Amino acid sequence: MGQGGGPPYVPPYVPPPLFPRPELPEPPGWMVPAAAGAGVFAAVALPEAQVGLGLVLVSVVLGGAALPALLRRMTPWTVAFGVTAYWLISMAAVRDADWLVALLLIAGAGLGALAVSGAGAGWLGVIRGGFSVLLALGPVPWFLAVPMKRLTARRRVLPMLAALGITAVLLLVFGLLFASADAVFASYVDRLTATPAWAESIPLRIFLFALFGVLLAAVVLVALRPVADPVGPGTKFRVSTSVWLVPLTAVNLLFAAFVAVQIRVLFGGDTLVLRTAGLTYAEYARQGFFQLVVVSVFVLGIVAVAAGLLKVDRRERWMLAALLGVLCGLTMVVLASALHRMNLYTDAYGLSRLRLSVQATVYWLGALFALVLVAGAARLAGRRSGWLPRTIVLVTGLSLGLFSLANPDLQVARTQVEIRGVTNLDSDYLGDLGAEAVPALDRLPEPQRSCVLHDVVQANGLYYPEPWNGWNLARSQARALLAEHPVRYHPDCGAVRAGGSD
Repeated sequence: MGQGGGPPYVPPYVPPPLFPRPELPEPPGWMVPAAAGAGVFAAVALPEAQVGLGLVLVSVVLGGAALPALLRRMTPWTVAFGVTAYWLISMAAVRDADWLVALLLIAGAGLGALAVSGAGAGWLGVIRGGFSVLLALGPVPWFLAVPMKRLTARRRVLPMLAALGITAVLLLVFGLLFASADAVFASYVDRLTATPAWAESIPLRIFLFALFGVLLAAVVLVALRPVADPVGPGTKFRVSTSVWLVPLTAVNLLFAAFVAVQIRVLFGGDTLVLRTAGLTYAEYARQGFFQLVVVSVFVLGIVAVAAGLLKVDRRERWMLAALLGVLCGLTMVVLASALHRMNLYTDAYGLSRLRLSVQATVYWLGALFALVLVAGAARLAGRRSGWLPRTIVLVTGLSLGLFSLANPDLQVARTQVEIRGVTNLDSDYLGDLGAEAVPALDRLPEPQRSCVLHDVVQANGLYYPEPWNGWNLARSQARALLAEHPVRYHPDCGAVRAGGSD
């Protein structure tokens, strides 16, 4: 009851905030200066250059600035992910092919975020950990609000900003009046306010300063939060044994029959293919390669569903493991057949980016099947297989690093020159390759050499030297080689580019 017997006091309704403040850890005192320093370095190192040394150095600065927060959760897994991430990102200063560098940077960023998050005990943890830094960008304004308030309160930044704003308005008003009153004064104003060439990049530099400052804050926020590994649905389904026994047995028999045919073809060779299929060996190889790769991906899905969702007793578990193990083993033979087919095809037509990438994918799939077999054996022996998701991610990152070391564009150019020959070259395709292909293309006779290299030079910006932040090993070596053997002008390059294709 209120005073005097009136109605009870009802507090006024206060609506909840539109964007409620999330639960966040206490930001460290060094974070704002570190974010400002990382932003300044990115604003200096990234503009006005191609992807190269500058981007690699920025990634090193980000990791170094966030290191005090990362030390608290350092484990062998996080170290392995972090080292692999820096290996992939550092290849941006070594390789020039845009498609490869973009893939390496995306994979390196994902591995770096996974290392910062410390997660990865399960597949959901791996996925969430890979996107953890991006997900942390949302709470960053609240995370930065506390140290920014302290900074502005301690150093009285707001009064200074207000003073600068009033000064700018007064100078603008009186300056315009004086300029309109006197032509000589107006000429001096024009000279002082003329935009220099370097000022054109100021908006980009401001954007990069803010972007990488916020990015460092997001990395620190992820590192300070507890490790969060989402728990997936643990429910497994018990079904009749025949529901999975009959299909898996039938699929194994089908795979065994296919493998038997493949073994016969591998030993029978060219004559057997020509007699039964009416195809050349290269046509036979091209016809089925991609289908076999798709088959192996489907098998991974079958194994994941059967091992993750089926609830079986001890005797059935051994039977299911045996069927899945045989299926994985047969699929590895199918992958070997697919790789053999592609080798036959590349022996006839040379490598391309797609062929080389899918060849590397076959090796990667083979490694995955080997890991799945090891994990299955560990589970049968009563040991845990929680290491499998992290190991697959780490093997994938290492595979990408090895793939970049193989220098794909150089391999493509080399095999195209050696196998296709001068008369059947696809000059338009070769002209789109990265700077690392220049040593192989330099061996072409004129005028093909200059016509193809002219396109490579144009596509990769090799005519002019690069600033320090755009330094790249492949482009540097290509420029040195082209300085020794300059590209000549040929008016008939249009006819030269009309090469053969497959």
